[in-house]
Amino acid sequence: MIISTIAALSDNRVIGADGGLPWDIPSDLTRFRSITMGHTVIMGRKTYESIGHPLLGRRNIVLTRKGSQIEGCEIARNVPAAIAAAEGEEEVFICGGGEVFQEALPLCQRLYLTVVHGNYRGDAFLPELPEGFVELHREEFPDTTPPSSFVVLEKVERVETGADAEQLRRKGREALNRQLYFLARRCFEQAQALEENPETASDLAYSLIKSGATGRQARDMAERALLQQPKNLRILLNAGRVLILSGEKSKGLDTLRRGVQAGGGPEFVAELARCGTRKLQPIKSLPRSHPLNRYLGLLLHRMNLK
Repeated sequence: MIISTIAALSDNRVIGADGGLPWDIPSDLTRFRSITMGHTVIMGRKTYESIGHPLLGRRNIVLTRKGSQIEGCEIARNVPAAIAAAEGEEEVFICGGGEVFQEALPLCQRLYLTVVHGNYRGDAFLPELPEGFVELHREEFPDTTPPSSFVVLEKVERVETGADAEQLRRKGREALNRQLYFLARRCFEQAQALEENPETASDLAYSLIKSGATGRQARDMAERALLQQPKNLRILLNAGRVLILSGEKSKGLDTLRRGVQAGGGPEFVAELARCGTRKLQPIKSLPRSHPLNRYLGLLLHRMNLK
């Protein structure tokens, strides 16, 4: 489970004033809704009262020591208890306020921050960030009023000294599964330095492009790994993803289809369904151009089954 903080703060770290926000940026509220929709949100009682109602489409956990129930919300006494209650979720979001952020930031792996440019008066502040966070993504919005930036940061945990290549590969894959791309990148870089391996290189290529490296660097690395082991399913999957993310969608989809024909399972199908414009051919082990696939595709189309 990824524990994330999501907040808007000014250049002087103000996050609130008199129970509200000192600015009004509708596009930022839309982004907040989009990022948190379908997930668990954790907030302090004062933050909940400033909103005035549960956030729709999300599981709401409110921190309070009073023990009183809040309609449409769950209650927890502190941040660790709220996180424990959300165990099994893909990602949970800490939404404030200042005291809650103070307790939660050391536990967080990812931060979604809207930086509102300007200095504001306020009575709630975002604490200084713990060490170890690196910037994963940044967008500038000079035309909002006031101007703002949206930044995603990720915590890079320390990699144990003395770890062997296999331990580093395993830790890197665990980080990939948790979508902690900078940590995965560091693990795979160190594993490759100890022992070069095409599969590790392909994992590193995917980690690179997901953590903000140039598409060309990641693409070249993924394609070299694929040349070395053209039938390796993990390398095919990573290469397809990297090619799509680096702007070569057609080539990436072809690579994923090759993976399906080579016996690739649900991950390949999911990537094709997410990125492709066409459904998979009826017989996945045969090329789309095969006469049998063409005939079955036409038949299914006429029967309105495709």
